[in-house]
Amino acid sequence: MLYYKNLFQLIKLTFIFLLLSLSSAQSSPTKISILQLVEHPALDATREGFLEELNKLGYREGENLILEFQSAQGNPTLAAQIAQKFMSDQPDVIVAIPTTAAQAAMAATKDTDIPVVFSSVTDPLAAKLVTSLKTPGRHVTGVSNFVSVEPQFKLFKRVLPTLKTLGVIYNPGEANSTALNAMMEKAAPSFDLTLVMAVASKTSDVMAATRSLCGKVDAVFINNDNTALSAFKSVVKAAQACGIPAFVSDIDIADQGALAALGPDQREIGRQTARMVDFILKNPDKPLPSVEFPQKTEEYINKEN
Repeated sequence: MLYYKNLFQLIKLTFIFLLLSLSSAQSSPTKISILQLVEHPALDATREGFLEELNKLGYREGENLILEFQSAQGNPTLAAQIAQKFMSDQPDVIVAIPTTAAQAAMAATKDTDIPVVFSSVTDPLAAKLVTSLKTPGRHVTGVSNFVSVEPQFKLFKRVLPTLKTLGVIYNPGEANSTALNAMMEKAAPSFDLTLVMAVASKTSDVMAATRSLCGKVDAVFINNDNTALSAFKSVVKAAQACGIPAFVSDIDIADQGALAALGPDQREIGRQTARMVDFILKNPDKPLPSVEFPQKTEEYINKEN
């Protein structure tokens, strides 16, 4: 009889232990790691929108959320190192902003089940982050900031009717930029535009790249290239010295001297990303959701110029 009583007590204690373990697991905070390639207003707005929406969805840092953010300061090698560290920390999800950060996160997690959710990636197919927009694959999906070049060119021609030759400053190391260049080259003839490309592989090259376009173009355009966007003030300064205007795809920095801009609401892209992350966390057994695109765009025209 004593044997059965002890056995019952053992079973009871085991059951209580399992319940406590389950309760502890359920109450463990969610761990999200954010990797951002470089800090500039558009990408910062994406991250801020993400955090705002996470808060709305009930995630509270210090309560049920452990959040880690690191910027690679525009350095792809550092981005890869940060991504490796994040992978070893085993977060519930890695959020990567934008393309280069997403590529680093994908490479670091290729042999894991850690979901990578990108944000503000222009062309996830060209960047080889996904093989399909509808069914993105095993562990990478996200929200694109792609806006078609046609409405941008249409706006620029409306604001500057004499526009014939447009200079484009870009970093060939950014997959999003090379993909956009191809799209712009294809669309340009329909708007009677000739494009002149200038390479800036790092932010310190941006001003010189802009100056190299002096006398060759009627205006310059920065289209979602994060290297050039992070040095947009240098673009404006050099363009003004040449007597030409600057266009940009980023609404968040348009007021730094752009003549006009048409682009996505970056803060809303961040919010979309948060909703996607929330879905993934709450549905771990479901396939990753399809890649999403901006729900709205904004137009900016500098009335003072």
